[in-house]
Amino acid sequence: MNILQTSAGRVGAFLQRRPLAWALPLQAILLFANLELLDPWTDEEFALSTAAQPVGEIVATVARNIHPPLYYLLLHWWNAFPWKMGLLESSRAMSSAWAMLATLVVYVCWLKDREPLSFQVRFLALWVLSPCLLLHARMARSYSMQMALAAFVVWAALRWADRPKDRWRFAIYVLANAALLYTHYLPGAGLAAGLFLMLLARRRYRLAAVQAASLAVLYLPWLPTLLGALTVWASGDAAPETNSLLVDQLVRLAYLFVAFAFGETFPTIGIVLAILLAPVMIHALWKSTFPPRPAWLPMVLIACGVAWVGVSRIEQFVFMPSGLFFALPFFLLLIARNLKGWAFAALLVLYACGDYAYFDRSGYLVKPYAAPNREMAGVIRAGSAGREAIVVTEPFGSYAAPLVARLEGGMRVVELENEEVAADVLSAVRGDKDRRTVIWVWRHTTDISPDAFVTRFEQELSLGRDVRVHEFVPYSLPERWARRLLRGPGQADFYYRLYEVR
Repeated sequence: MNILQTSAGRVGAFLQRRPLAWALPLQAILLFANLELLDPWTDEEFALSTAAQPVGEIVATVARNIHPPLYYLLLHWWNAFPWKMGLLESSRAMSSAWAMLATLVVYVCWLKDREPLSFQVRFLALWVLSPCLLLHARMARSYSMQMALAAFVVWAALRWADRPKDRWRFAIYVLANAALLYTHYLPGAGLAAGLFLMLLARRRYRLAAVQAASLAVLYLPWLPTLLGALTVWASGDAAPETNSLLVDQLVRLAYLFVAFAFGETFPTIGIVLAILLAPVMIHALWKSTFPPRPAWLPMVLIACGVAWVGVSRIEQFVFMPSGLFFALPFFLLLIARNLKGWAFAALLVLYACGDYAYFDRSGYLVKPYAAPNREMAGVIRAGSAGREAIVVTEPFGSYAAPLVARLEGGMRVVELENEEVAADVLSAVRGDKDRRTVIWVWRHTTDISPDAFVTRFEQELSLGRDVRVHEFVPYSLPERWARRLLRGPGQADFYYRLYEVR
């Protein structure tokens, strides 16, 4: 017994002294387990199809789609390895690997030899269990790559600013920042602007000029594409959640805070804990603004401002966390520093619940991430047995490809792109005098089609026919309250609706 107690004590002491010894294995289990749990969504499909092309075509494709090329090129070479897994699983594995690398970067650059061991343990516990990290780092997107590079760029930038005559430090910084720019414009440009403004504030004008000129030279091959991206951004306009710009921005800020602080997968107990912990988390962030502030705070805040402007103009509020995902480790560093012991323990419980909800495919704030395509396809197949079937999908706010992939080959699938297509379907249905065909209409319950023509199509289609409505993915009670507060009464209680018309 004494030997066992002594051995257990030694193991416990080792794990406490070497927090990566438990953090990395736990994170690997969470990040690499069942990578095909969720169906791919629109942006993931773009990444998969683009990375499968030859190198020259990848560069041309992302240039037309205003993306920088580095992530897609690395994904192409990664998937060229003979991994014993499918394309989706392999692509998501690369994102998970980048998240593991981000853990090492944050630990080496921002924790080891800088913070007391107790703080290292506290941060790593929050970091490894973070539902926000779990969700985004398991997507076949560049989010975790941006995050790892950004954590390194901030460290390299501050090291060079402290010793500006050190050419090696300058080379490391400028190459890292250029790599981030070739991965994604917003964090790359935001951190470059943050350092540039910090140098100007310190009246180091020559260094600021050297930094800007060096990055411009390294980015020269891609500058025309960047200018094209700026043109597209300037002409973009994401639909606000309300008629008030101020309220829209507050909604975005609130959603970003919830996602970073608590995640985007909530069981019922998670919602209760989040409501109780929100004031404590806000207070912890507020205390972090007082001296002694972290040296990286101004640079990261400027980068977040740039990314905020870039994302909020062209994306819906639910994509704010992915647009600013590079800042997640810095957010958690601030939280961990000023969180009370009981709040830390409660937050770990909430994180564990959020991680469970992720793998259970329940409680997602962004419903399409965990769309029940298998279940919906099963309803369509069962209801079409022995009959001809037409499956009508609407592309406005919905992504039907994973659902269509699960349907039988004999079914006719029609994408309701415009009113002309709707008229063709109605004409075909009216010609079916014997009613041998069952028509399925799959859609998002909120109609954002031009002039709401999808709703009118459904109304005309149902005239004189038997209609059955199947609904999937209910909104939670707090979500229903929030939707009615922002958008008015009459909001749907489910995200997906499937009309069965006979």
